[in-house]
Amino acid sequence: MKISIADSIRQVDASAWDALAGGWFYAGYAWTVYQEQDKHSIARYVQVTSGDRVVAAAAVHLVEQEWSELYDTAVLFPDLDDGGRGGRPVVLAGGRRGNSSRLLVDRSHPEAEAALRELVGAVNEIAAKESDGRAWWLYLSDEDTAYLTEHVPATSPRIMAADCAIELPGTTFDDYLAGLSRNQRRQVRVDRRAFQGAGYTTDAVDFRESWDQFAPLVARHERKHGHDVDDEFIGELMRLQAECCGEFGTIQACWADKEMRAGGLAFTTSTMIAGRAFGFDHPRPSASEYFELFYYRPIEQAYLAGVRLLHLGIGTLAAKARRGAQVRPLWGLATGQFKETLPPLAARHNQEAWNRFRDELVLTPDALTSTFLHRGI
Repeated sequence: MKISIADSIRQVDASAWDALAGGWFYAGYAWTVYQEQDKHSIARYVQVTSGDRVVAAAAVHLVEQEWSELYDTAVLFPDLDDGGRGGRPVVLAGGRRGNSSRLLVDRSHPEAEAALRELVGAVNEIAAKESDGRAWWLYLSDEDTAYLTEHVPATSPRIMAADCAIELPGTTFDDYLAGLSRNQRRQVRVDRRAFQGAGYTTDAVDFRESWDQFAPLVARHERKHGHDVDDEFIGELMRLQAECCGEFGTIQACWADKEMRAGGLAFTTSTMIAGRAFGFDHPRPSASEYFELFYYRPIEQAYLAGVRLLHLGIGTLAAKARRGAQVRPLWGLATGQFKETLPPLAARHNQEAWNRFRDELVLTPDALTSTFLHRGI
């Protein structure tokens, strides 16, 4: 097997990278191009090949300054990361934004496990050369966490958040409704009637052509929910995402008096629709715009596109579960020169996180599942 390291994702074959991503938008080539635009980090791209086939790969981000607490390891893991890097960057392996990473390994390949070990070894070498020797792998699924910890040394995994996605049955929106409980179906119908009663004009528009109308609505919605962002900051994020990922993006939008009043941005791949951002003209009274434009219209879009997964991301677990989402934990861990705290601390942290999720999902307890938590971690 051969290891190669590129300085830009543009030096990497897009089709080979996307083959490893398997249609998961936040692991795919386009989103990786977007992540590379961050001015506060430098990226490296490790690939492990066998013959002419890429078997494993990872983006490695050398982060000089982190503006999001969701990716600040000193905030996320205070007992593991004391910040003592002497001004050197934090090393993040895998995803840098999106709160939903994937381990890029072709597990059907006979040398998959060896390729994973080579991959992690190369990532750890970058961490040793450029930082404190630790590489952080954040927002991994149950399956990826199990696979990684089975084959390479790592810290005890910690639950970071809970991820939500609706797995769509059948071929039509009616099949989605049929798969819900009676109370969930009632909720969906209440939402849709409220939206229809508002009298909006609606359409699905190309993200590349409408990001500038959409961005101020996203900024207003973020500020409404306590985030300190301005229109310029959100506008730049939307511009970059449209530039890098726009061919996959659709805004389900509504208008009143010829002005966009709300919209939901989603990205479509061969296997999923990834809900990315919602914008609303606050303080306008709500008429279930969020659920119509961020859930129901994308579900209809998914059926038309022939995909059967709507990814809704982290947070607001109860609202998502009441509309059919499954909820699963996302994990973080470190490889390389790590100093492990007592494993019981991780176990206690994970049980407390699980209990918080369960309490939030008191009306839909069956929505919360994990194939990894109860392995004694």
